[in-house]
Amino acid sequence: MYLVTDELLKISLKTAFTVKKKLLYWLLTGTIFLQYSPVMAQNSTTTSKSDIEYDAIYDDPYDINKLWLHFYPMYADGFVTNFNVGYGGQANYYLKDKFDFRLHIRKTYTKGSDFSRINGDKNSTVDNSLNVYKHFEGGATYHIIDKGDAGESKIVVYTKRYKANKWASTVPEHIAVPSKVRKIAGVRAGGFYWASATNLNEVLNKQKVYLLDTQGDTLSNSEKIYGNVRSAGIYLGGSISRIRNVIVKPKKYDVAVNDVIFTAYGDILFAPMLQVEDIMQNRLTYSASPIKTRKIGIRAGFEGMYNREFSWSYGAEIGYKPSIQTRGFYAMVKVGFAFASRLQQQRQSYQVEKAEK
Repeated sequence: MYLVTDELLKISLKTAFTVKKKLLYWLLTGTIFLQYSPVMAQNSTTTSKSDIEYDAIYDDPYDINKLWLHFYPMYADGFVTNFNVGYGGQANYYLKDKFDFRLHIRKTYTKGSDFSRINGDKNSTVDNSLNVYKHFEGGATYHIIDKGDAGESKIVVYTKRYKANKWASTVPEHIAVPSKVRKIAGVRAGGFYWASATNLNEVLNKQKVYLLDTQGDTLSNSEKIYGNVRSAGIYLGGSISRIRNVIVKPKKYDVAVNDVIFTAYGDILFAPMLQVEDIMQNRLTYSASPIKTRKIGIRAGFEGMYNREFSWSYGAEIGYKPSIQTRGFYAMVKVGFAFASRLQQQRQSYQVEKAEK
């Protein structure tokens, strides 16, 4: 059973390498698409402001929540070092128009969703106790540019008086209305740490190196060798954010809101601490120092959330983590729920919607 699982894992990793260029293309395409179309539905059409009359109720992208707490019930990390699936959490905090802060944590559900670990526990012939996969990071963005410009928002319109079929054939799903758009360009910096089990047989064979004990004896590559790798370092990069917080009341339709907060970013990663754990077998220690590592990495990603007390959030990343050489590529997606607090802010757009009703 586990031999089959290990083969499936190898196939998955080969597939990840084959499609990584396509993933990068779709990530960039999705970034642009989500920024300008945060709400998606079937048979989508866009109607200009002249086609539907409406009253502008509220438009202030600076009057947003300060704190968001996210729970991600599902993430998937196609990491060549260790494919894993699990859950996580995140906190975002905006400090006026100068800084925003981010803390992110994730780990696997169980051993069964930590693929290198479960395969190692069942197949490894060495004595190492394998790490549970976990990932932590935290950092801040300084707003070099933070300004509100005149722009346009696509807003979904609907009415509860229509049945679904009649609504779909009668009401345009979007109207385009003039609105303020808050644009932020910033520099990001922070730190990260992750730890994972990994299959070292493939690494040793590909790098054509061997593990030696203190006497110079070699650990045979025919052994099933699973070990641990840890990485800690810093990241430095930039981000672009778009914030809309507008509400309108179309004539004959219900109140409509666009309050998306969308961020795209790119970082360079550097891990001065990158350690592959020595291998233990029959009370002998085999040094992992011959294994080559790569301390530099890159990533690009996007995140989205909404200016509401409770809503959903999403994100994705693609890049190369500092890891064992040739095993740094990853593609990660996450979907979750966000709980927000206004703290000292005055109001948010959906609360104005309630007041207008």
